[in-house]
Amino acid sequence: MGKRTLTSCWKQFETMAEVYLTEAKPRVDTVKKLGELAGRANKDEIGKALATLFVKPYVALPVAVEFSLEMNGLEVPEWLTRYDEVNNRILLQPLSVCHYIQRMRGIQVTEDKVQDFVRWRNSSFLHEMAKLPSIHLLFMVVLQRVAYMLEIAHLEKRGGVIEVAEGEAYHTLLWAFKEVEAFVLRTSGIQVRAHYVISWYESDWITGR
Repeated sequence: MGKRTLTSCWKQFETMAEVYLTEAKPRVDTVKKLGELAGRANKDEIGKALATLFVKPYVALPVAVEFSLEMNGLEVPEWLTRYDEVNNRILLQPLSVCHYIQRMRGIQVTEDKVQDFVRWRNSSFLHEMAKLPSIHLLFMVVLQRVAYMLEIAHLEKRGGVIEVAEGEAYHTLLWAFKEVEAFVLRTSGIQVRAHYVISWYESDWITGR
């Protein structure tokens, strides 16, 4: 399956999610259509393509990726992805991901680093990532789940104590961005930082000092 097919499918999710989030039509009807699209995407192995590209290279076990419209009523869920250990699969909630991308593109960065550096760093980072095409952000969300599974933000301290790095969401998404950056360069020959004018030098953002 080609990247074009995957991108086309994702655009359909985005179109329906926009209708849902703006309440342009009855939400019950839109959720039903989103569920049907998720079913078709899984049947057409869109999730398998995501797993092949962004899970298999990092995880030894065979882990599937499936679209899921699991919801509590008509509220947009907080979770973007979650790992189902029983069935060895990553569930991806397309409506939540679209909402996340929408909120990311609305972020306004303020100078509040003195009060909360970790939050400021994360907002600044997301503001830069919002310059990417949504399909790349989808890839990053899948890769972030892989990063959580690999526990890349877990640090072993003296005595064998495991500690989670401050701002785990930032560190896992930063890793995901680097992997997407390498993927796009390898498959399209595009330097995403230059092409989308992304200014992010992680060495400058380790601590608030």
